[in-house]
Parts: sequence; structure tokens; C-alpha cells
Amino acid sequence: MISIKNVSKSYDKKNKIIEKINLEIKGGEIFGFLGPNGAGKTTTIKMITGILDIDEGDILINGKSIKTDPLEAKKEFGFVPDSPDMFLNLKGIEYLNFIADMYEVSQQQRKQKIDELKKLVADARKAEAEDSQ
Repeated sequence: MISIKNVSKSYDKKNKIIEKINLEIKGGEIFGFLGPNGAGKTTTIKMITGILDIDEGDILINGKSIKTDPLEAKKEFGFVPDSPDMFLNLKGIEYLNFIADMYEVSQQQRKQKIDELKKLVADARKAEAEDSQ
């Protein structure tokens, strides 16, 4: 179940895109957002998935808050974007941390693995540079 409670969002201090919406989508229901450009459809979906922060209110996914417990909430659903552009905006380290968060890789393990991968890439670049000389 998705429960949206008094959720608001603005991109600047003056104009609220979403203002105190409330919505409950029960398990098994199929729900769609319809409306004109700028109505807040994509913004609402991005807040449900945790891509965008919520200014006010809360969103619960099967009782887990996307605001206060985002990792647990994100385990409750899958999201398939219409285009994978959001991944193009992530830096390499942000993408690695995103995946590590999804698989609950500890900070210590992730640092160790990232350091290993950095060394591997640096060694490969060095070897490639030496071969091209």
C-alpha cells in the first residue's frame, strides 16, 4: 500500500508544485496520474520513489516511510523509469554508492571494494599508456 499524507513540494520558496496532497493506493490497485504539464505528476512519482525529497508530510510504502527510513521503504517496490536518464546524471561514485545502498553493502566493505576498483582502473590505464608509447 502507498499512503501519501499531507505531502507538499516546492522548487523555490514562492511556488508550491504539490500542496498537501493525500492519497491512498491499496495493494493490488492499479493507479495512474493524469493531468496537464506542470500539474505535479512526475514530481509526485519522484517523491514516492525517493528520487526527490519531500518538503512536508510523509509517504509510506507498506508502512515504511520514504522520508525517515528510505532504504527499507525502497525495498518494498520496484521502479522502471520511462528512460534511464537519471543514471546519466550520477557521478561514478554516486552510482556505486546507489548500488551499494541497494544491496546493503557496509561503508567499510564498499570503501575497500571501491579502492580495489580504483587501483585496477589506474593500473589498466598505466599499462595502456605504456603500450601506446
